[in-house]
Amino acid sequence: MAKVLCIPLLDARLRAATEGLAREQGAIVDAVHQAIVASNSDYADLPRGVGADVLGNISRTVAIWFKTLLTGCGPNEEDINAVAESGRQRAHQGMPLPSVLAAVRVGSQELWRSMLAGLADDVELRDGLLYAVSPYLLEHFDAVAQTMSSAYLDEQYRRTRGRETLCRELVGLVLGAPGDSAAFLRVCEALGIDATIPRAALVMDVSLPDVFPSRTDILLGQIVIGIARQLKMASDELVYMMLRDKLVVWVPTHRGDSVLSTERQLLGLGHGIVRTVPEVTSIGVGLSSAGASGWADSADEGFKALDAGLRSGRDGLVHPYSEIAVTDGVLRAPNVLRYLNVLLERLTLEPELLTTLSAYFDQAQHRRRTAAALGIHPNTLNYRLDRVEKILGARLDEASWIARLDVAIRLFRHSHILPG
Repeated sequence: MAKVLCIPLLDARLRAATEGLAREQGAIVDAVHQAIVASNSDYADLPRGVGADVLGNISRTVAIWFKTLLTGCGPNEEDINAVAESGRQRAHQGMPLPSVLAAVRVGSQELWRSMLAGLADDVELRDGLLYAVSPYLLEHFDAVAQTMSSAYLDEQYRRTRGRETLCRELVGLVLGAPGDSAAFLRVCEALGIDATIPRAALVMDVSLPDVFPSRTDILLGQIVIGIARQLKMASDELVYMMLRDKLVVWVPTHRGDSVLSTERQLLGLGHGIVRTVPEVTSIGVGLSSAGASGWADSADEGFKALDAGLRSGRDGLVHPYSEIAVTDGVLRAPNVLRYLNVLLERLTLEPELLTTLSAYFDQAQHRRRTAAALGIHPNTLNYRLDRVEKILGARLDEASWIARLDVAIRLFRHSHILPG
Protein backbone atom coordinates (compact mmCIF):
# COMPACT_ATOMS: atom_id res chain seq x y z
CA MET A 1 0.00 0.00 0.00
CA ALA A 2 1.03 3.64 -0.38
CA LYS A 3 3.07 5.30 2.33
CA VAL A 4 0.93 6.23 5.36
CA LEU A 5 1.25 8.59 8.31
CA CYS A 6 3.16 7.49 11.36
CA ILE A 7 1.15 4.98 13.33
CA PRO A 8 0.06 6.57 16.63
CA LEU A 9 1.49 5.32 19.91
CA LEU A 10 -1.35 4.18 22.15
CA ASP A 11 -1.08 4.75 25.89
CA ALA A 12 -1.72 1.81 28.20
CA ARG A 13 -5.45 2.48 28.74
CA LEU A 14 -6.18 3.12 25.05
CA ARG A 15 -4.18 0.04 24.03
CA ALA A 16 -6.11 -2.14 26.47
CA ALA A 17 -9.42 -0.74 25.22
CA THR A 18 -8.37 -1.29 21.58
CA GLU A 19 -7.36 -4.87 22.39
CA GLY A 20 -10.83 -5.39 23.83
CA LEU A 21 -12.41 -4.06 20.63
CA ALA A 22 -10.14 -6.31 18.56
CA ARG A 23 -11.32 -9.37 20.49
CA GLU A 24 -14.90 -8.45 19.53
CA GLN A 25 -14.12 -7.55 15.95
CA GLY A 26 -16.59 -10.11 14.60
CA ALA A 27 -19.43 -7.77 15.57
CA ILE A 28 -17.59 -4.87 13.91
CA VAL A 29 -17.15 -6.91 10.71
CA ASP A 30 -20.89 -7.62 10.67
CA ALA A 31 -21.70 -3.94 11.18
CA VAL A 32 -19.33 -2.91 8.37
CA HIS A 33 -20.78 -5.53 6.05
CA GLN A 34 -24.35 -4.45 6.75
CA ALA A 35 -23.48 -0.78 6.19
CA ILE A 36 -21.89 -1.54 2.81
CA VAL A 37 -24.81 -3.69 1.65
CA ALA A 38 -27.37 -1.11 2.80
CA SER A 39 -25.64 1.78 1.05
CA ASN A 40 -24.47 0.10 -2.18
CA SER A 41 -26.89 -1.66 -4.55
CA ASP A 42 -24.02 -3.46 -6.29
CA TYR A 43 -23.29 -5.31 -3.03
CA ALA A 44 -26.91 -6.24 -2.34
CA ASP A 45 -28.24 -9.68 -3.37
CA LEU A 46 -24.84 -10.97 -4.46
CA PRO A 47 -24.57 -14.68 -5.35
CA ARG A 48 -23.81 -16.73 -2.25
CA GLY A 49 -20.19 -17.43 -3.21
CA VAL A 50 -19.45 -13.79 -4.06
CA GLY A 51 -21.19 -12.56 -0.90
CA ALA A 52 -19.10 -14.91 1.24
CA ASP A 53 -15.95 -13.69 -0.51
CA VAL A 54 -16.86 -10.05 0.17
CA LEU A 55 -17.50 -10.81 3.85
CA GLY A 56 -14.15 -12.61 4.08
CA ASN A 57 -12.34 -9.62 2.58
CA ILE A 58 -14.03 -7.26 5.05
CA SER A 59 -12.92 -9.51 7.90
CA ARG A 60 -9.30 -9.52 6.66
CA THR A 61 -9.30 -5.74 6.19
CA VAL A 62 -10.60 -5.12 9.71
CA ALA A 63 -8.03 -7.58 11.11
CA ILE A 64 -5.22 -5.74 9.27
CA TRP A 65 -6.43 -2.46 10.77
CA PHE A 66 -6.37 -3.73 14.36
CA LYS A 67 -3.04 -5.53 13.91
CA THR A 68 -1.43 -2.40 12.49
CA LEU A 69 -2.82 -0.21 15.26
CA LEU A 70 -1.75 -2.56 18.07
CA THR A 71 1.70 -3.54 16.77
CA GLY A 72 2.69 -0.08 15.57
CA CYS A 73 3.93 -1.67 12.34
CA GLY A 74 2.52 -0.90 8.91
CA PRO A 75 0.90 -3.55 6.71
CA ASN A 76 3.36 -6.23 5.63
CA GLU A 77 3.65 -7.77 2.17
CA GLU A 78 1.08 -10.46 2.96
CA ASP A 79 -1.40 -7.81 4.12
CA ILE A 80 -0.85 -5.68 1.01
CA ASN A 81 -1.29 -8.72 -1.24
CA ALA A 82 -4.55 -9.58 0.52
CA VAL A 83 -5.91 -6.07 -0.07
CA ALA A 84 -4.77 -6.12 -3.70
CA GLU A 85 -6.36 -9.53 -4.24
CA SER A 86 -9.65 -8.09 -3.02
CA GLY A 87 -9.43 -5.43 -5.76
CA ARG A 88 -8.63 -8.06 -8.39
CA GLN A 89 -11.58 -10.20 -7.28
CA ARG A 90 -13.98 -7.27 -7.57
CA ALA A 91 -12.74 -6.63 -11.14
CA HIS A 92 -13.10 -10.31 -12.01
CA GLN A 93 -16.64 -10.32 -10.61
CA GLY A 94 -17.59 -7.29 -12.72
CA MET A 95 -18.11 -4.93 -9.77
CA PRO A 96 -17.83 -1.26 -10.92
CA LEU A 97 -14.75 0.46 -9.51
CA PRO A 98 -16.73 3.43 -8.10
CA SER A 99 -18.81 0.95 -6.08
CA VAL A 100 -15.67 -0.74 -4.79
CA LEU A 101 -14.18 2.56 -3.63
CA ALA A 102 -17.51 3.62 -2.12
CA ALA A 103 -17.52 0.37 -0.15
CA VAL A 104 -14.06 1.17 1.27
CA ARG A 105 -15.25 4.62 2.29
CA VAL A 106 -18.48 3.41 3.91
CA GLY A 107 -16.68 0.48 5.54
CA SER A 108 -14.03 2.71 7.14
CA GLN A 109 -16.73 5.09 8.41
CA GLU A 110 -18.67 2.23 9.99
CA LEU A 111 -15.48 0.81 11.54
CA TRP A 112 -14.78 4.20 13.09
CA ARG A 113 -18.34 4.54 14.40
CA SER A 114 -18.14 1.07 15.92
CA MET A 115 -14.89 1.90 17.71
CA LEU A 116 -16.31 5.16 19.07
CA ALA A 117 -19.47 3.40 20.18
CA GLY A 118 -17.38 0.77 22.00
CA LEU A 119 -15.67 3.47 24.04
CA ALA A 120 -18.59 5.86 24.36
CA ASP A 121 -18.76 5.55 28.17
CA ASP A 122 -15.19 6.79 28.69
CA VAL A 123 -14.65 10.37 27.52
CA GLU A 124 -10.85 10.17 27.93
CA LEU A 125 -10.57 7.04 25.79
CA ARG A 126 -12.94 8.46 23.19
CA ASP A 127 -10.88 11.65 22.97
CA GLY A 128 -7.75 9.52 22.57
CA LEU A 129 -9.34 7.86 19.54
CA LEU A 130 -10.41 11.19 18.07
CA TYR A 131 -7.11 12.97 18.46
CA ALA A 132 -4.56 10.16 18.15
CA VAL A 133 -6.15 7.55 15.92
CA SER A 134 -8.59 9.31 13.54
CA PRO A 135 -5.90 11.03 11.37
CA TYR A 136 -4.18 7.68 10.89
CA LEU A 137 -7.47 5.91 10.07
CA LEU A 138 -8.14 8.32 7.22
CA GLU A 139 -4.67 7.82 5.77
CA HIS A 140 -4.73 4.04 6.30
CA PHE A 141 -7.97 3.52 4.40
CA ASP A 142 -6.93 5.95 1.71
CA ALA A 143 -3.94 3.64 1.16
CA VAL A 144 -6.30 0.64 1.15
CA ALA A 145 -8.43 2.33 -1.54
CA GLN A 146 -5.35 3.15 -3.65
CA THR A 147 -4.06 -0.43 -3.44
CA MET A 148 -7.44 -1.91 -4.37
CA SER A 149 -7.94 0.58 -7.19
CA SER A 150 -4.51 -0.12 -8.70
CA ALA A 151 -5.02 -3.89 -8.50
CA TYR A 152 -8.55 -3.56 -9.91
CA LEU A 153 -7.35 -1.58 -12.95
CA ASP A 154 -4.41 -3.96 -13.53
CA GLU A 155 -6.77 -6.94 -13.49
CA GLN A 156 -9.26 -5.19 -15.74
CA TYR A 157 -6.50 -4.38 -18.23
CA ARG A 158 -5.16 -7.94 -18.07
CA ARG A 159 -8.63 -9.39 -18.66
CA THR A 160 -9.30 -6.99 -21.53
CA ARG A 161 -6.04 -7.85 -23.24
CA GLY A 162 -6.59 -11.52 -22.54
CA ARG A 163 -10.07 -11.36 -24.02
CA GLU A 164 -8.75 -9.63 -27.13
CA THR A 165 -6.19 -12.42 -27.55
CA LEU A 166 -8.88 -15.08 -27.14
CA CYS A 167 -11.17 -13.29 -29.60
CA ARG A 168 -8.37 -13.19 -32.17
CA GLU A 169 -7.77 -16.90 -31.60
CA LEU A 170 -11.49 -17.63 -31.98
CA VAL A 171 -11.78 -15.64 -35.21
CA GLY A 172 -8.64 -17.35 -36.48
CA LEU A 173 -10.31 -20.73 -35.89
CA VAL A 174 -13.54 -19.61 -37.55
CA LEU A 175 -11.78 -18.34 -40.67
CA GLY A 176 -8.81 -20.69 -40.83
CA ALA A 177 -9.82 -23.98 -39.18
CA PRO A 178 -13.62 -24.15 -38.95
CA GLY A 179 -13.43 -27.95 -38.72
CA ASP A 180 -11.56 -27.89 -35.40
CA SER A 181 -14.67 -28.15 -33.21
CA ALA A 182 -12.74 -29.05 -30.04
CA ALA A 183 -10.58 -25.90 -30.22
CA PHE A 184 -13.64 -23.78 -31.05
CA LEU A 185 -15.49 -25.08 -27.98
CA ARG A 186 -12.42 -24.58 -25.77
CA VAL A 187 -11.94 -20.92 -26.74
CA CYS A 188 -15.67 -20.17 -26.47
CA GLU A 189 -15.63 -21.62 -22.95
CA ALA A 190 -12.60 -19.48 -22.04
CA LEU A 191 -14.50 -16.40 -23.27
CA GLY A 192 -17.59 -17.40 -21.30
CA ILE A 193 -19.87 -17.68 -24.34
CA ASP A 194 -22.19 -20.53 -25.30
CA ALA A 195 -20.81 -22.11 -28.48
CA THR A 196 -24.11 -23.88 -29.21
CA ILE A 197 -26.14 -20.69 -29.61
CA PRO A 198 -26.47 -19.68 -33.29
CA ARG A 199 -24.90 -16.38 -34.28
CA ALA A 200 -25.32 -14.10 -37.27
CA ALA A 201 -22.52 -11.97 -38.68
CA LEU A 202 -23.12 -8.26 -39.15
CA VAL A 203 -20.50 -6.97 -41.60
CA MET A 204 -20.26 -3.21 -41.22
CA ASP A 205 -18.80 -0.48 -43.36
CA VAL A 206 -17.31 1.85 -40.75
CA SER A 207 -15.88 5.34 -41.04
CA LEU A 208 -12.79 5.66 -38.84
CA PRO A 209 -10.42 8.62 -38.57
CA ASP A 210 -6.82 8.18 -39.65
CA VAL A 211 -5.17 7.67 -36.25
CA PHE A 212 -2.50 5.50 -34.66
CA PRO A 213 -3.38 1.76 -34.49
CA SER A 214 -3.62 1.85 -30.67
CA ARG A 215 -6.18 4.63 -30.92
CA THR A 216 -8.09 2.68 -33.59
CA ASP A 217 -8.48 -0.24 -31.16
CA ILE A 218 -9.95 2.14 -28.58
CA LEU A 219 -12.37 3.61 -31.13
CA LEU A 220 -13.47 0.13 -32.24
CA GLY A 221 -14.12 -0.80 -28.62
CA GLN A 222 -16.29 2.30 -28.23
CA ILE A 223 -18.18 1.49 -31.44
CA VAL A 224 -18.84 -2.07 -30.23
CA ILE A 225 -20.14 -0.71 -26.91
CA GLY A 226 -22.58 1.47 -28.88
CA ILE A 227 -23.62 -1.55 -30.97
CA ALA A 228 -24.11 -3.67 -27.84
CA ARG A 229 -26.24 -0.93 -26.31
CA GLN A 230 -28.50 -0.94 -29.38
CA LEU A 231 -28.67 -4.75 -29.23
CA LYS A 232 -29.50 -4.53 -25.50
CA MET A 233 -26.71 -6.88 -24.48
CA ALA A 234 -23.31 -6.65 -22.81
CA SER A 235 -20.38 -5.98 -25.13
CA ASP A 236 -18.68 -9.12 -23.72
CA GLU A 237 -21.42 -11.17 -25.41
CA LEU A 238 -20.20 -10.03 -28.84
CA VAL A 239 -17.25 -11.36 -30.81
CA TYR A 240 -15.81 -8.87 -33.29
CA MET A 241 -12.82 -8.27 -35.52
CA MET A 242 -11.73 -5.96 -38.34
CA LEU A 243 -11.53 -8.04 -41.52
CA ARG A 244 -10.89 -6.72 -45.04
CA ASP A 245 -11.41 -3.15 -43.76
CA LYS A 246 -14.87 -4.06 -42.43
CA LEU A 247 -16.02 -4.53 -38.84
CA VAL A 248 -17.49 -8.03 -38.43
CA VAL A 249 -19.62 -8.60 -35.32
CA TRP A 250 -21.03 -12.04 -34.56
CA VAL A 251 -24.32 -11.49 -32.72
CA PRO A 252 -25.99 -14.26 -30.66
CA THR A 253 -29.54 -15.06 -31.72
CA HIS A 254 -32.34 -16.85 -29.90
CA ARG A 255 -32.16 -20.60 -30.02
CA GLY A 256 -35.27 -22.07 -31.61
CA ASP A 257 -36.36 -18.92 -33.49
CA SER A 258 -37.16 -19.38 -37.17
CA VAL A 259 -34.77 -18.08 -39.82
CA LEU A 260 -37.37 -15.53 -40.93
CA SER A 261 -38.07 -14.13 -37.46
CA THR A 262 -34.34 -13.96 -36.72
CA GLU A 263 -33.71 -12.07 -39.95
CA ARG A 264 -36.53 -9.60 -39.27
CA GLN A 265 -35.14 -8.93 -35.82
CA LEU A 266 -31.59 -8.48 -37.12
CA LEU A 267 -32.72 -6.10 -39.85
CA GLY A 268 -34.52 -3.95 -37.29
CA LEU A 269 -31.48 -3.95 -35.02
CA GLY A 270 -29.25 -3.14 -38.00
CA HIS A 271 -31.28 -0.05 -38.86
CA GLY A 272 -31.08 0.98 -35.20
CA ILE A 273 -27.29 0.62 -35.24
CA VAL A 274 -26.94 2.77 -38.37
CA ARG A 275 -29.14 5.46 -36.77
CA THR A 276 -27.40 5.53 -33.39
CA VAL A 277 -23.76 4.64 -34.12
CA PRO A 278 -22.49 7.37 -36.47
CA GLU A 279 -19.34 5.49 -37.51
CA VAL A 280 -21.41 2.63 -39.02
CA THR A 281 -22.55 3.61 -42.52
CA SER A 282 -24.02 0.35 -43.87
CA ILE A 283 -24.41 -3.29 -42.85
CA GLY A 284 -24.52 -6.68 -44.55
CA VAL A 285 -26.49 -9.27 -42.57
CA GLY A 286 -25.51 -12.94 -42.81
CA LEU A 287 -27.80 -15.85 -41.95
CA SER A 288 -27.81 -17.23 -38.42
CA SER A 289 -25.84 -20.44 -37.89
CA ALA A 290 -24.00 -22.33 -35.14
CA GLY A 291 -20.46 -23.67 -34.85
CA ALA A 292 -17.21 -22.41 -36.32
CA SER A 293 -18.18 -23.29 -39.90
CA GLY A 294 -21.59 -21.66 -39.38
CA TRP A 295 -19.93 -18.45 -38.14
CA ALA A 296 -17.60 -18.51 -41.15
CA ASP A 297 -20.50 -18.99 -43.58
CA SER A 298 -22.45 -16.16 -41.95
CA ALA A 299 -19.49 -13.78 -42.24
CA ASP A 300 -19.03 -14.71 -45.92
CA GLU A 301 -22.73 -14.07 -46.49
CA GLY A 302 -22.54 -10.73 -44.72
CA PHE A 303 -19.63 -9.61 -46.91
CA LYS A 304 -21.49 -10.64 -50.06
CA ALA A 305 -24.69 -8.92 -48.94
CA LEU A 306 -22.86 -5.69 -48.13
CA ASP A 307 -20.94 -5.73 -51.41
CA ALA A 308 -24.10 -6.41 -53.43
CA GLY A 309 -26.00 -3.68 -51.60
CA LEU A 310 -23.25 -1.09 -52.11
CA ARG A 311 -22.88 -1.97 -55.81
CA SER A 312 -26.61 -2.00 -56.53
CA GLY A 313 -27.16 1.60 -55.50
CA ARG A 314 -30.51 0.58 -54.02
CA ASP A 315 -31.99 2.60 -51.20
CA GLY A 316 -31.33 1.25 -47.73
CA LEU A 317 -28.32 0.92 -45.50
CA VAL A 318 -28.94 -2.60 -44.22
CA HIS A 319 -28.60 -5.42 -46.75
CA PRO A 320 -29.70 -8.98 -45.92
CA TYR A 321 -28.02 -11.93 -47.57
CA SER A 322 -31.45 -13.45 -48.24
CA GLU A 323 -31.91 -10.92 -51.06
CA ILE A 324 -29.04 -12.48 -53.01
CA ALA A 325 -29.14 -16.02 -51.60
CA VAL A 326 -30.60 -17.60 -54.75
CA THR A 327 -28.22 -15.91 -57.18
CA ASP A 328 -25.25 -16.61 -54.90
CA GLY A 329 -26.22 -20.26 -54.74
CA VAL A 330 -26.39 -20.42 -58.52
CA LEU A 331 -22.98 -18.77 -58.85
CA ARG A 332 -21.56 -21.69 -56.89
CA ALA A 333 -23.22 -24.28 -59.19
CA PRO A 334 -21.29 -24.17 -62.50
CA ASN A 335 -23.72 -26.29 -64.55
CA VAL A 336 -26.75 -24.26 -63.46
CA LEU A 337 -24.88 -21.03 -64.10
CA ARG A 338 -23.89 -22.20 -67.57
CA TYR A 339 -27.50 -23.07 -68.41
CA LEU A 340 -28.86 -19.70 -67.27
CA ASN A 341 -26.15 -17.82 -69.16
CA VAL A 342 -27.08 -19.67 -72.35
CA LEU A 343 -30.70 -18.62 -71.90
CA LEU A 344 -29.85 -14.94 -71.95
CA GLU A 345 -27.14 -15.21 -74.58
CA ARG A 346 -29.87 -16.22 -77.05
CA LEU A 347 -31.54 -12.84 -76.41
CA THR A 348 -28.45 -10.67 -76.77
CA LEU A 349 -28.82 -10.52 -80.56
CA GLU A 350 -31.98 -8.47 -79.97
CA PRO A 351 -30.96 -6.19 -77.06
CA GLU A 352 -34.43 -4.65 -76.67
CA LEU A 353 -35.75 -8.09 -75.71
CA LEU A 354 -33.32 -8.34 -72.81
CA THR A 355 -34.20 -4.82 -71.64
CA THR A 356 -37.90 -5.62 -71.91
CA LEU A 357 -37.60 -8.89 -69.99
CA SER A 358 -35.64 -7.15 -67.23
CA ALA A 359 -38.29 -4.43 -66.89
CA TYR A 360 -41.02 -7.09 -66.92
CA PHE A 361 -39.52 -8.72 -63.83
CA ASP A 362 -38.88 -5.36 -62.20
CA GLN A 363 -42.63 -4.66 -62.49
CA ALA A 364 -43.56 -8.08 -61.02
CA GLN A 365 -44.79 -9.38 -64.41
CA HIS A 366 -47.42 -6.62 -64.66
CA ARG A 367 -47.68 -5.84 -68.36
CA ARG A 368 -49.36 -2.42 -68.21
CA ARG A 369 -46.85 -1.09 -65.69
CA THR A 370 -43.99 -2.59 -67.72
CA ALA A 371 -45.13 -0.84 -70.91
CA ALA A 372 -45.41 2.46 -69.01
CA ALA A 373 -41.95 2.01 -67.47
CA LEU A 374 -40.44 1.37 -70.90
CA GLY A 375 -42.49 4.11 -72.61
CA ILE A 376 -43.81 1.74 -75.27
CA HIS A 377 -47.28 0.73 -76.46
CA PRO A 378 -48.77 -2.36 -74.72
CA ASN A 379 -48.98 -4.09 -78.09
CA THR A 380 -45.25 -3.55 -78.58
CA LEU A 381 -44.63 -5.07 -75.17
CA ASN A 382 -46.77 -8.09 -76.02
CA TYR A 383 -44.89 -8.55 -79.29
CA ARG A 384 -41.54 -8.47 -77.55
CA LEU A 385 -42.58 -10.93 -74.81
CA ASP A 386 -44.03 -13.25 -77.43
CA ARG A 387 -40.72 -13.01 -79.23
CA VAL A 388 -38.85 -13.95 -75.99
CA GLU A 389 -41.09 -17.02 -75.59
CA LYS A 390 -40.48 -18.09 -79.20
CA ILE A 391 -36.69 -17.73 -79.05
CA LEU A 392 -36.36 -19.55 -75.71
CA GLY A 393 -39.23 -21.96 -76.09
CA ALA A 394 -40.46 -20.51 -72.81
CA ARG A 395 -43.86 -19.90 -71.24
CA LEU A 396 -43.95 -16.64 -69.27
CA ASP A 397 -47.09 -17.76 -67.48
CA GLU A 398 -45.39 -20.84 -66.00
CA ALA A 399 -43.85 -20.58 -62.51
CA SER A 400 -40.78 -22.65 -63.44
CA TRP A 401 -39.92 -20.36 -66.36
CA ILE A 402 -40.58 -17.23 -64.28
CA ALA A 403 -38.17 -18.52 -61.60
CA ARG A 404 -35.45 -19.45 -64.11
CA LEU A 405 -35.58 -16.18 -66.02
CA ASP A 406 -35.81 -14.05 -62.88
CA VAL A 407 -32.60 -15.61 -61.55
CA ALA A 408 -30.94 -15.35 -64.96
CA ILE A 409 -31.73 -11.60 -65.14
CA ARG A 410 -30.34 -11.10 -61.62
CA LEU A 411 -27.12 -12.89 -62.55
CA PHE A 412 -26.79 -10.90 -65.77
CA ARG A 413 -27.11 -7.67 -63.79
CA HIS A 414 -24.45 -8.95 -61.42
CA SER A 415 -21.83 -8.86 -64.17
CA HIS A 416 -23.25 -6.71 -67.01
CA ILE A 417 -24.97 -3.45 -67.78
CA LEU A 418 -28.26 -4.10 -69.51
CA PRO A 419 -28.55 -2.51 -72.93
CA GLY A 420 -30.77 0.55 -73.16
